[in-house]
Formats: sequence, structure tokens, C-alpha cells
Amino acid sequence: MSNRSLTIVLPVYNGESRLTTCVSQMLDLASDLTANFSILIVDDGSTDDTSAVAQELSARYPQVTVRRQRQRSGLGPIISMVRRRVSSDVVIVHDGVTPIDSVQVRRLWRQSDSQATPVAARPKCDISELAGIRETHTAMATAHERVMGFQLLEPLPQVDADTRTEAPAPTTTRPANKPRSGDHAGVGHIPHFPRPNFLSALAEFTLGE
Repeated sequence: MSNRSLTIVLPVYNGESRLTTCVSQMLDLASDLTANFSILIVDDGSTDDTSAVAQELSARYPQVTVRRQRQRSGLGPIISMVRRRVSSDVVIVHDGVTPIDSVQVRRLWRQSDSQATPVAARPKCDISELAGIRETHTAMATAHERVMGFQLLEPLPQVDADTRTEAPAPTTTRPANKPRSGDHAGVGHIPHFPRPNFLSALAEFTLGE
């Protein structure tokens, strides 16, 4: 078993009914990969009992930590926060939309271990794709496909190791969105396309910046 540290990040919005099952699944999986692991639940301003369920899981399992966004902000700011504050050897982030895929997590763990496909070597979008207004939507849709499901994430250099996974929730003036009906996939529905703040973080993430 590897000694490398692993953090699996689960963004969630209004996912109270699925969160316990998803976290249990990730705990069982991560414990098979390494003894040094954690699960970070990011509650993206849920309006149901997701926060209460997440706190209960955190109290039950020492490997589980919770960060709550006061208002819904989407996947982009979550990615930025994780890059700044999580410094595990391997960070795997779910998109908050698609169903949980344990096989994908195992594949990414093996990929990071063998360094067969380093994060920096992943396909990058050509900047020329964004040159024209007509091509912008297609280019961003293509980029979005590259971050579906779970993805490896390269943390930014750490300034203070004590702020690894916990920090005061950011203040934002964006109004919370109402829950959408029919959200059945993944842990909870995180808005994934096309929000300006997400597009900015997505570009940085895709380009490895």
C-alpha cells in the first residue's frame, strides 16, 4: 500500500439523499489505495439538509472534513479553493454532476503513481480555439468534457500548511440559486456550464496554470 497522501474532493449541492452513500463508497475505496487519505466535502450553498448530513459524516469519520460555501458559487471557485488549500500528494476532484465512478478514481490513482501521464501532459486546449466569438462556445464545451467525472488536480504552492482544508467561507454577493428538479446524477448538482467564474477557473485548470 502506498504511503502517499490522497484527498478526494466531493463538491455537492442539494445532495442529502446521496451523500452518505457516496462518502461511504469513497472511504472504502481510498482505504484500499493508501493509509493516508481524506475526503473533503464542499457544500456549495445547499438549501436542503446536505450540510447537516455532511457534518454528521465528519463527526463519524475522522477522515472526512467539510467546507460550506455560504452561497452557491459553482465548480470554478471550488477548484480554485482546493488548489490553494489542499496540499496532499494526490488530489482527485469530482465534478459534482456525473455519477461516482470508483474505477475512474483507481485509474487516476495509478496514473499519478506511475506518472505515465503527468497532469501537465494532459491535452490542452489550443488558445486559437478561443479567437473568435463563434468558436468560443464550442471550444469551452470541448474543454468542459475534459473535466467530467473525477480529475487529478495539481495544488498551488502552500503558504501556510495549517490552512490545508479548512478556512472561513468566502463572502460573495451572488444570490443563491434555487434547487433544480430532476437532479439525480452524482453527489449533487453543481452548475457546470457556462458560468463566467467557472469558465475562468476551467481555463486555468485545463491549461495547467
